[in-house]
Order: sequence, then C-alpha cells, then structure tokens
Amino acid sequence: MFESIFSALSKAAPLLGAGAKLYAANETRKASNRQAKLIREQSSRDAALRQRQNQRLLASQRARYSAAGVTLEGTPGLVMDETDSMAAQDIADLYYFGNQNANAARRTGRAGMIGGTLDAGGSLLGGYDNWKTLFGW
Repeated sequence: MFESIFSALSKAAPLLGAGAKLYAANETRKASNRQAKLIREQSSRDAALRQRQNQRLLASQRARYSAAGVTLEGTPGLVMDETDSMAAQDIADLYYFGNQNANAARRTGRAGMIGGTLDAGGSLLGGYDNWKTLFGW
C-alpha cells in the first residue's frame, strides 16, 4: 500500500516542484513591485524635503538682503534665481534617479518571474518520463 503511495508521489514530484517554483517566482515579482513602490515614495519624500529646504533658503536670502537694505534687482535677484534653479535641478534628479532605481527593481522582479517560469517548465520536462507513467501516455 505505502509502496503505491510513494510511487505516485515520486511521479507527481515534478508537478509539485514546478508549482513551488512558480509560486516563488511570483512572490519575487510581487516583492520587487513593492520595493519599486517604496523607492518611488522615498524619492517623492526626498524631493518634497528638498523643495522645503529651498523655500527656507530663498526666504533667508530675501530677509538678509532686505535687512541689509539691498533691493532684489540685479545681482541679488540673479543669486536667488540661481539658488532656485539649482534646487529645481536637484529635485528633478531625485525624481529621475528614484524612477531609475524603481524601474531596476521591477526589472529584477520580471527577470525572476521569467527565470522561475522557465525553471518550472524545465522541471516538468525533466520529469516527462514520470508523466508518461502517471498519465499512461
């Protein structure tokens, strides 16, 4: 009796192994998607922080120029414009590199899913002799 159970289990092992590999591949993909989302959220928070820092710096520059009795025409205005444009570039860089890292995480997950699917297919094909016996092919 046990012999026939063990025989059936050994013949079904490729299917069970393939199922486990597909499950693991799908979980890898899901984890990579969650990681990509977290990376994008973090880059968005970093960009918002940089924007607040820029606003504080511009307000400080404006206050110092006003306290010194300097108008914001000419050089002081150019300095503030340069500060603002550099901050805008920093913010754009934060978004760009955040998106690049998130896309890399997603690609890693897709590659894991493809590799796991192919590995599962290989397990099934490798156990083809067992399938012939199990299903009478």
